Amino acid sequence: MTAFKTLLVEGTSGVGKSTLIDALIRRHVATAAPRKIRSLVHLAQSHTYGPLAIPEDRGTLTVRQNQQHLERIVSLLEWLHASVQEHTRPWCFVVIDTLHLTHCVRPGIVAWPDVAAYDRRMAALGCKLLLLQTSDQAIWDRGIEPRKKEQFLLEYAQKFGKNHNEIPEYFVGEQRSLADLFSSSAMPKLLLQNDASVDSSADRAYRFWMDEAAGPDAHEGEATIKSASERGAMR
Repeated sequence: MTAFKTLLVEGTSGVGKSTLIDALIRRHVATAAPRKIRSLVHLAQSHTYGPLAIPEDRGTLTVRQNQQHLERIVSLLEWLHASVQEHTRPWCFVVIDTLHLTHCVRPGIVAWPDVAAYDRRMAALGCKLLLLQTSDQAIWDRGIEPRKKEQFLLEYAQKFGKNHNEIPEYFVGEQRSLADLFSSSAMPKLLLQNDASVDSSADRAYRFWMDEAAGPDAHEGEATIKSASERGAMR
């Protein structure tokens, strides 16, 4: 049983990442015995994407700056991993809200060859990758309709389209691009169609994060993909 359990959640806007991550964290804390909550780290987009937003908006963001940002985060993960290796039970839990896959499409300064080394380093730590997908209609219902008067659509998302018809089309295309990047990752990974209830999706995602068996209720839209190293070990 590994001491370090890290889950990277990727997906386009409106796919339900924040809702799912909230459910995962609350479930994890609720299942811990009193005074037995071990190190729990949640890297929200304020840390994973936010530091790139200002230079992105200014048009000054470079590949090197983006890589330096990834280096800080991956180095932190490596330190957390190294610090708990004397334990034989789960001792450090990390949930990350988007990272290098999203960076390849938004802001889009880097491409996969620029971030592949960080992906391999995360895979070496046992980090897992969860990609959430949803229907085109759900992207509108979750990511556009309720945010029409929020800063996200009024300011930030204007770069993706001129109106509320063009902007969701961008995110539909981004979802396809993320699926292509997902297939390139070396991490153990799970593709989850997030159209069911939050509880149902959170249950499958939690089992994946914690190395629990998938169980008999696995969704037909759910696909678990092992890393290349795991596939080789099975031969």
